[in-house]
This record gives sequence, structure tokens and C-alpha cells, in this order.
Amino acid sequence: MKKKIVVIEDNHDILELLGFILENEDYEVLASLDAEPLKSLEEINPHLILLDENLGAQKGHQLCLEIKANPGTSHLPVILISAVNDLAEIARKCKADDYISKPFLIEDLLDLVRQHHRHNR
Repeated sequence: MKKKIVVIEDNHDILELLGFILENEDYEVLASLDAEPLKSLEEINPHLILLDENLGAQKGHQLCLEIKANPGTSHLPVILISAVNDLAEIARKCKADDYISKPFLIEDLLDLVRQHHRHNR
């Protein structure tokens, strides 16, 4: 069974690129330009969530806090993605499992994904 990853990114080009990269590595990807899939996380039950920090009106760290506060989703690994300077501090405060700064190397992203999906199931 393929590992399932939810990707939330408001930049269409980056979302498409992330989907392509992850599907090429044989992951099942649920990609979205908004946070809509996060409302169904317990049903989706992904192995990992890649979450952009800047989602227009919403912030990834706020969504991450909600995920981690919910007993049904708190176990899901969340990796924040952003170009903001203080991403490490933001990730720590919202209890994200990890973070990666834009621009990132594809291999660095894949290493993080592999590292975190192994710990979940």
C-alpha cells in the first residue's frame, strides 16, 4: 500500500511540483491549494502532512496547532514549508515535527519525507 501524503500549498506551481516529485517516489498525494483536506484528516489518515506557512488568510502554524491539539490527528507528522526567516521558531512553537525552508533541494525534501513517514506506522 502506498504511503499517503497531504500537501497544502497555495502556490499552484509549487503544489504541482511537490505532487510530481512525491508521486514519482511512489507516494499517494492529496494536493490542495487550501486547507480543505485538513477538515477530513481523520478519514484521510495520511502518513504525513506537508503544510505551507503562508496560505493567504490562514497560517500553516495555526492549522498545525489545530492538528496537534486534536486527539484524532495529533499523531500525524507535520512538516512546515516556507520562505519566512524564523521558520525554525514557528515550527517549534506550533509543535510541527519538522520544517523545510524555500527554496529547498528536492533531495532534502525527500529525505525529510522518508524520515517522518517511517515513524508513522
